[in-house]
Amino acid sequence: MLSHFMNTAAQGASRSTKDNYKTAVHSFIRFNNNKDIPISAINKDILEKYERWLRQQGVCANTSSCYLRSLRAIYNKAAGRHLLRRSNPFANVFTGNETTDKRGIGIADIRKLRQLELPEHSFAALARDIFLFSFYAMGMPFVDVANLKRSQIKDRHIVYYRRKTGKKIRVRIEPCMLDIINKYKRESGEYVFPILNKVEESRRNKKYASSLRHYNATLKKLSAKAGLNVRLSSYVARHSWASIAYARNIDLPIISKALGHTDTQTTLIYISQINDRSLALANKKLLNELFAPPLGKRWKHFIKSLQR
Repeated sequence: MLSHFMNTAAQGASRSTKDNYKTAVHSFIRFNNNKDIPISAINKDILEKYERWLRQQGVCANTSSCYLRSLRAIYNKAAGRHLLRRSNPFANVFTGNETTDKRGIGIADIRKLRQLELPEHSFAALARDIFLFSFYAMGMPFVDVANLKRSQIKDRHIVYYRRKTGKKIRVRIEPCMLDIINKYKRESGEYVFPILNKVEESRRNKKYASSLRHYNATLKKLSAKAGLNVRLSSYVARHSWASIAYARNIDLPIISKALGHTDTQTTLIYISQINDRSLALANKKLLNELFAPPLGKRWKHFIKSLQR
């Protein structure tokens, strides 16, 4: 069965790969009326139906592709063990990467979001606080925010390992972060935020997935309420921190390290495109320097202007 072989296929894989396998298989089983399926029953028709179902659920092309790539990896490992005839049932579904516009928001929009009046103890207030905390904590991803435990707070720093890359990140706790941490101290138990508290290990992945969907849906409503031009999502906080830091002339390697990237090329994807005005100013500065008269002539012009 698919769910059984998933555990075999995940042996020796990284934590992020294991998480991807679990999420993909759980999604596929939900599509299949919550019934497991033999790997040998996976064919082109059922995969095309699954892809259409994902789109109907509002899943974006890249997330759908991630699920299908994970299923393909499990399928190929089963074929490699001669548990089924090798074929390519994934030929007609999208398993690539669609280029997306990485949009962030600016400082003014962060302030608008922070100043929203929201009902106390509501999920909307929690979603707003998590988004702000993610931004304050150098773009901490939602998966790491959700799994963040109070035991990871030491000497006014948060120390965590990115679930996706395993890279260690150390974040100094600023007053704005401490305010949010203390706000949820009573209701979150061992976790910093009340997302996965009191959830059994067997239900944790399902709870995380449903919380992420609820979080993104709530952020969409908050962006409309705050009058933002960008539709908020869990990753906008991360892109925003990177873009704002870059605009403030913070070196790219520093931003890359803060985000837990393995190279600066990945970081460049997170940074919003430089606007036309910035490009025009940069070009004007370069040309002014090119066509400026030599220093001696400029000094003579300056002396003459004083003598007039």
